[in-house]
Amino acid sequence: MIKQTMTKVATAGVMAVGLAAAAPAHAYEPGDFMVQLLVEGFYSGAQGHIAPGVNYDSGDLSANPALNLSYFFTKNIAVQTVIAVPWARVDLNVNGDRSKATDQWVLPLSLIGQYHFFSDEMISPFLGAGMTYAKFWEDQSHLAGGSHLEVDDTWGGVINFGVNVKIPDSNWVAVLDAKKWWLAPANVHVGGNKFDNLTVNPWFFGAGIGYNFSTPPLF
Repeated sequence: MIKQTMTKVATAGVMAVGLAAAAPAHAYEPGDFMVQLLVEGFYSGAQGHIAPGVNYDSGDLSANPALNLSYFFTKNIAVQTVIAVPWARVDLNVNGDRSKATDQWVLPLSLIGQYHFFSDEMISPFLGAGMTYAKFWEDQSHLAGGSHLEVDDTWGGVINFGVNVKIPDSNWVAVLDAKKWWLAPANVHVGGNKFDNLTVNPWFFGAGIGYNFSTPPLF
């Protein structure tokens, strides 16, 4: 599963760079908006326990679409919001028995400040940092007695780095992107009883394409 997912992400990256080589470079300007559509692989590497015999892990690596929106205040400084991101699954099991598991999905929503290096060049690396809000939902429960496990929403930080490869003579770019989240431990409740905290600090690796819309600066 992990190998297949990484193959999908790598293939998307190759296709995106191929587009960059095949067509027309737009210099970033204040007021530009960039919309990015990516395929992102998620992996948290999370493992731990919330109660004696009740463990959790991140499940399999998964690949999902993601949609980002950026606004450029200058040709180098931008802010990005992640307006659609992969649902990241976290499996909780009882003594390793997945038939007694509950699947939790986490949706990290982020606002990231970015600095784009060499913004007038065809290849423009970027580096960013920001804040994230993580929303948890229970997908399905196999806990005894039909109990449901609830995970409180939490906040955290995120760093972001990658590269945009501009397609010559057009507003299109190929995008390689990575994000790392550090989320504060989230409170866990089962049947109204509080258990130990759940800690998830995921990685997202993405590849795809983006498009720059040139507009008059808003500020």
